[in-house]
Amino acid sequence: MVGEVGWPTDGDINANTKLAKRFYDGFLKKMASKKGTPLRPGPMEVYLFGLLDEDTKNVAPGAFERHWGIFRYDGQPKFPIDFSGQGHEKMPTAAKGVIYMDPQWCVLKQDVKNLSTAPLEVDYACSNSDCTSLGYGSSCDNLDMRGNVSYAFNMYFQMQDQSVEACDFNGLAEIVKQNASRGNCLFPIEIMSAGDRISLGFGATIFVGLLLFLFAAM
Repeated sequence: MVGEVGWPTDGDINANTKLAKRFYDGFLKKMASKKGTPLRPGPMEVYLFGLLDEDTKNVAPGAFERHWGIFRYDGQPKFPIDFSGQGHEKMPTAAKGVIYMDPQWCVLKQDVKNLSTAPLEVDYACSNSDCTSLGYGSSCDNLDMRGNVSYAFNMYFQMQDQSVEACDFNGLAEIVKQNASRGNCLFPIEIMSAGDRISLGFGATIFVGLLLFLFAAM
């Protein structure tokens, strides 16, 4: 049995969807042949690693550790794949019922010219979020300085559930409604957790109940 096997898609110059697809295509065809290895011929039991990206995973081995998923953090597939190994690649079905937070992003203010304090703010943002896509050879390594700052600010903002207080950075940042993504660099929007959905549903139920009570009392 193989406990873990896969290929990361970001966080390193050799971690991208093109190489990941190439790896899985060859590996799954090998598994489908059921030939095994010279020392262990026959079918093999293998666990693919992994299903989803993990944006809080320890990055001591490398920034790529947070990008092993065949699916993105929000359940969107990254590349076509055929798990049967028969060569009929297609995009896997995306996760259903995913609810995103408001379409808004935290970015560096356009009118900010003095960036002398930005490195400290970026360091704080990245230390408390996930900036692994900014590394050399990663999906966002082509951003300019202002883009790097905005990416860091937004990651912190999103991972703080879009709290208004999380988009300040000593007056350097602002919340915008226009998608801040640039080219292949995705500025993600946080998704709602099950707990958030339950809270919203409970609050809505109470609100509707109060309205019905008021109408009945009239």
